[in-house]
Amino acid sequence: MSAAVRGMRPEDAAVAAALEATVPDSWSEESIRQTLAQGHCCVAEAEGRIAGLCLCGLVLDEASVYAVTVDASFRRQGIARAMLSWMFSHLASQGAKRVYLEVRSQNVPARALYKALGFCEAGLRRGFYRNPADDAVLMTKEL
Repeated sequence: MSAAVRGMRPEDAAVAAALEATVPDSWSEESIRQTLAQGHCCVAEAEGRIAGLCLCGLVLDEASVYAVTVDASFRRQGIARAMLSWMFSHLASQGAKRVYLEVRSQNVPARALYKALGFCEAGLRRGFYRNPADDAVLMTKEL
């Protein structure tokens, strides 16, 4: 499966929010729009529709990955990897030197992907997630 990754546009926000609503602790359309205004969001298109989204923030030289969501019918096809690779290039071009993220401790596939992309585990935030309850593993990557 080949997905095209591009910067998110304002007209993508409603579809992105609908996709986000399918996962725990999802981002609202308003939150997506606010993050999009900062300019560090992308989507992946496959089969003529948005198959995934990645929301990030950047303060000085430190970036944070807020959300990486892939439509269930497109998972395990390299879409998250493609979006993150696109985002790392974008963030580096904007001056980012490192990236941080939190991931559910029980999300083994995501943790494996992040490690494969060069992230290292840097800490644990107990009780970070509520729906369902889970700890967050803090991970970091140098760009």
